[in-house]
Amino acid sequence: MKDKFQFNPFSGVFEDDLDAIIVPSFDINKMILKIKEPKPKAIEFLGKQGRGKTTHLTYLHQKLSEYPIYYLHKSSNVSSLLNDTSETVFVDSIHHLNLRDRIQLFKTKRTVIYTTHWTRKLEGYLGQKKIYTVKFKGINTKVLSSVINQRLILAANGEFTDQDRFTDEQTNRLIKKFGDDYRGI
Repeated sequence: MKDKFQFNPFSGVFEDDLDAIIVPSFDINKMILKIKEPKPKAIEFLGKQGRGKTTHLTYLHQKLSEYPIYYLHKSSNVSSLLNDTSETVFVDSIHHLNLRDRIQLFKTKRTVIYTTHWTRKLEGYLGQKKIYTVKFKGINTKVLSSVINQRLILAANGEFTDQDRFTDEQTNRLIKKFGDDYRGI
């Protein structure tokens, strides 16, 4: 098995490989049109950890790379985000901003696309933004099988045969064990 793959197919993937493995949870082209509308808005990717929010945010940002993306963590310096002159920003883990900074971000940017575990509709209202929510919840056997098999193909050293593919039955066993936690799977 070790010689069959160049790397662990279930480890993290490079951003350049997202096109090869992602099965988008929403219509990417419609989302791009929504973001490019001049009307002020915020788009939240809402869900628990491990459901694909950051993957989708990064993938969408690749299609709109003219805008900045900020990956926040506990010790992030948020001044560069808040002082960024772009009218549109992508923000991963917006909960690392305090309430005052989130409201300021919503007030000063035309469009904010972000990931969150809890809805930010109140902050959006206070920041005068209409919030559009994309929920990351639930799992589909066909989609998960596709993601797993695309990862296996990407990591394979050589030919990838039908015997190497995950079946729906195998995928259903993973869903039964992990639920809709893609990262756990």
